[in-house]
Amino acid sequence: MTRVLVFGAGGRVGNRLALSVPGEIAGKFLTRSECDITSAGAVQDAVEASRPDVVINAAAYTAVDDAESDPTRAFAVNAEGPRNVAAAAASVNARIIHISTDYVFDGETRLPYTPEDRPNPLNVYGKSKREGEIAVRESNARSLVIRTSWLYDTEGRNFLRAVLERMMKGQPLRVVADQVGSPTSAAGLARIVWVCATHPEIEGIHHWAGLGRASWHEFAVAIQELAISFGLVKSAVMIEPVTSAEYGTPARRPRFSVLDSSALATALGRTPPPWREALAESLGQVSHA
Repeated sequence: MTRVLVFGAGGRVGNRLALSVPGEIAGKFLTRSECDITSAGAVQDAVEASRPDVVINAAAYTAVDDAESDPTRAFAVNAEGPRNVAAAAASVNARIIHISTDYVFDGETRLPYTPEDRPNPLNVYGKSKREGEIAVRESNARSLVIRTSWLYDTEGRNFLRAVLERMMKGQPLRVVADQVGSPTSAAGLARIVWVCATHPEIEGIHHWAGLGRASWHEFAVAIQELAISFGLVKSAVMIEPVTSAEYGTPARRPRFSVLDSSALATALGRTPPPWREALAESLGQVSHA
């Protein structure tokens, strides 16, 4: 059995990890209320109590726009927190798997980003997450950083749920059409994180995201088409494409943040599913719930 300690169990990825523990894993899951990763002492105590083989840091401050007005909290959670977790992992000779983001890139390209491409975050959230990556990689712990993008889930607060709720109420949407990325299922990412937990030879920085690319507008249109086909939504609503400038948000987003997952796919012998197939799987599960 591989003993794994997960921080951030109440979040999108952490929750999915808790719901999909493989048989060869003995998992312990801690929510923020049970252990705040900004407290080095609390993290150290938790790690020493569990003596894990692997520590997974799924805790994060993910409010991209709020981070612009609250950088202190964003950096505390996304930069200092991972530093605390990595230091505690190193103290018991545990490996750390840390979840990061496509927002460490500036989007000034039209080729999918590889792990070797130079980060240049545009906003506070991205900068704080990049600092967290650096902290983990510069620690004494054996480490794997997995960057992902446009995470969605059928539960909790996220783009998929927000769009579905408006569609179910028959409300029209305005959705940004000039930002392109790789929609990624939180459940699918959790499955890959568990695979990585049992492959100690995989280290460094890797990417894992849905195969292909879409704008937020194209993602919303696909959600509607599939939701109607599964009977989750009765009729179509207007989905108006708008520019980032027209939509207006406090934080700048990269215009293009598609991730190239081929290195990790090769290492694991697995290929990420096309994003639309993964979306269909997620919505199909909702329709049968």
